[in-house]
Amino acid sequence: MAEESTPPPPGGEVEAGKKKLRLKVTQIKENTPRVRRRVVTAMPAAIPGVQAAQAVEANRVGAGRILLDLGRGLGESIRGWDKKIWVWVGVAVGVMLLYGTWTEWRRTVVRVRVNLNEIRLGDQPEVLVLYDFSERLAGLRRDYGRRLAPIRPQIRELERTLVLAKADAAGTAEKTRMVENVLHQETGKAKAVYDEYRTSVSKLWLEEAGSLDLEFDTYRKKFLEEVEVRAREVGLFYHPEEDEDLQQPEIAANEYRLALYRAPPSIKMPDQFGWIEKKLIEWRKFEKDWNARYKGLGAKAKQLRSPASTSLDEKKARVGMQAKELEKFRGDALAIQQEVKGYEDRLKELRAKEALAKGPFEEDVAAIPDAFLCQRIPLDADAAEIMVKGKMAEAAPNTLRVVIRGKRNGEIAWAILPFEPSPHKRVEVKVKDADFHPVSDWLEE
Repeated sequence: MAEESTPPPPGGEVEAGKKKLRLKVTQIKENTPRVRRRVVTAMPAAIPGVQAAQAVEANRVGAGRILLDLGRGLGESIRGWDKKIWVWVGVAVGVMLLYGTWTEWRRTVVRVRVNLNEIRLGDQPEVLVLYDFSERLAGLRRDYGRRLAPIRPQIRELERTLVLAKADAAGTAEKTRMVENVLHQETGKAKAVYDEYRTSVSKLWLEEAGSLDLEFDTYRKKFLEEVEVRAREVGLFYHPEEDEDLQQPEIAANEYRLALYRAPPSIKMPDQFGWIEKKLIEWRKFEKDWNARYKGLGAKAKQLRSPASTSLDEKKARVGMQAKELEKFRGDALAIQQEVKGYEDRLKELRAKEALAKGPFEEDVAAIPDAFLCQRIPLDADAAEIMVKGKMAEAAPNTLRVVIRGKRNGEIAWAILPFEPSPHKRVEVKVKDADFHPVSDWLEE
């Protein structure tokens, strides 16, 4: 390579024929690998604020940047595929969809749905698929049956005796109630008879005797007025008694006679004495008749009293008999109540012994699911789907059970249903309150 040896003079250009050329020779080394020269660029100045942060984030190398680059590369490669490749991809996707649809259609599913009101399933309800545990349950029943054998007959006999004693108590209570009603009725009848007698007698003395008294007073006043008027007409010096108790016909007649002894000579004494005697005779006759009628009222009152007293005595006798019978029934009822209390205390003791003999029966039953578990499925929204595959599909017929555990009134209760799936079909099983049975009842079977 030629280079200029000296610069041209300032006065003008050097002539072409007079230029001197110099060659520069570069030594070439053999078998030396070629190394690419590394170009180093200057880092751009950092941009202040948010733009600087965005620029740094865009240039940062990380998982997101790597995935983005891979996606871009995959997209560019897909764009270059041939149409045949796309056809094969579509065929593969269609085959997979057909296979998924066929598999879903051929799936065997048992759907368990619960509709409960009395049963409580707890915070985490679940459906258990268990192998047949009837032999284990029969063994537990035999074991605990031997423990309860000496106690159960005593409890049964005592329960029957207690039922009879309570029936006697109820019968005695009913008899007591009936006697109390009869006693109340008899007492009411006796009172009614007595009240009727008093009413009749009171009516007799108030009405008829009052009428007689009024008649007596009327006739007496009439007698006194006639004597006073006669004395005034004759001109006698007659002074009737002012005291009401002394205003009687006999006293008035005596006063009239005394006035006659002081009468003037012109008065005919025999006529006046005869008149007053006649009046006294009439008065005595009336008084005799009045006394007879008044005595008749007494006899009539006695007639009223006789049947009333007889009936009242009968009622009192019946009341006394009923009172004695009532006292007897009350004593019997008290004795039966004490007897029932004794039976109940004895039964309570036997129940305690029975509970002690049962021991951890419920705990032993609660351990059955862990020993015979095939599959556990959560119960969500009152429904659970059991996919029959694997061990469940390989199990022999009538060897699996569906079990749901819950509580009724605080007592553990299980629903045990046969597991009968239909091949390649969806079967729905509905569970209700009646399907749950207390675990304690298994000892009674």
